[in-house]
Amino acid sequence: MSSVCSEYTIGGVKINFPCKAYPSQLAMMNCIVRGLNSRQHCLLESPTGSGKSLALLCSALAWQQSLSDEAEGWQV
Repeated sequence: MSSVCSEYTIGGVKINFPCKAYPSQLAMMNCIVRGLNSRQHCLLESPTGSGKSLALLCSALAWQQSLSDEAEGWQV
């Protein structure tokens, strides 16, 4: 049984999220994916209890998975 409640596609990355994301989490995931795609540092700030850790983990792991999936299609 899957624990995914919501799925978002941000910057071409499919992000599975265990609940409906807050607008601040969507904004944070957008910044994280954009930063990872452009290989840049990100400085993100959000109040306590806004779901920073969940947004960071879900978006970063989804981005890593998308790279892995993309690499499987490459031929050497």
